[in-house]
Amino acid sequence: MVRNILIVALFLLATVGGYSQRERVQNLPEYDYEPYHFGFLLGINDMGFSIKQDYHSLSLNSSYLSTEYLSKDVNSTAILKSVEPVSTTGFSIGIIGNLRLSDHFDLRAIPTLSFGERKLDYYYYETNPTLQTSDTVSWSASIKSTFLEFPLHLKYKGNRINNARPYIFGGGKFVYDLSSDATKRSKALTDDLSNVALNHKDLYGEFGAGFDFYFEWFKMGVEAKMSYGLRDVLFRDNSMYTKGVTRLNSKIFQLSITFE
Repeated sequence: MVRNILIVALFLLATVGGYSQRERVQNLPEYDYEPYHFGFLLGINDMGFSIKQDYHSLSLNSSYLSTEYLSKDVNSTAILKSVEPVSTTGFSIGIIGNLRLSDHFDLRAIPTLSFGERKLDYYYYETNPTLQTSDTVSWSASIKSTFLEFPLHLKYKGNRINNARPYIFGGGKFVYDLSSDATKRSKALTDDLSNVALNHKDLYGEFGAGFDFYFEWFKMGVEAKMSYGLRDVLFRDNSMYTKGVTRLNSKIFQLSITFE
């Protein structure tokens, strides 16, 4: 079975390699020589967090005893043990502006609106001295985000192969979270929090790769991109939901289709 799979794989590789070397009529032969062009982007994203916890401090009971009663019993106390990030899927739409710098380099600006949701799962060790009971309980914070993004990328394009051209890119972006309630939370702090607040602004570093495909009337691109937040986005409200989290950074993986 393994031998047959290897034979089929080698045959497919040889076929694809021969096809890529075959001369074909090029679509849009002058497209890459235009000084600038525009288009739009549609993407699917996977939003998540990169979290840094103070595990040593989490084990110190005196630092994390709380008066927030998970069991609604006045004699109960809860110790935060760990926080786990959970990523979910969202979508993005954007407008592309591309400036040609040379035969192999372009400068791209892609104002984008991204929608998504992330979660933080909190695990506590709850004790009740009166009843002499203890248990591990969990609580999940759902954080919805609507990002207004302003990325700027330097794009390096490889040599064109018939009607396809590979490329890589890197750069950064400024992000403003329209769904953040950090401002509202700072004006009225309460112990009974329904969710965790994030700061409005963040900066990201980005890199990715993709392929451009040239058709008769337009160019379509398929690309994958990773984005890493550079700032701690957790809004510190001095509650047990922020204690134990030394740093909370955003990270996003996105698959996109572009039309130009």
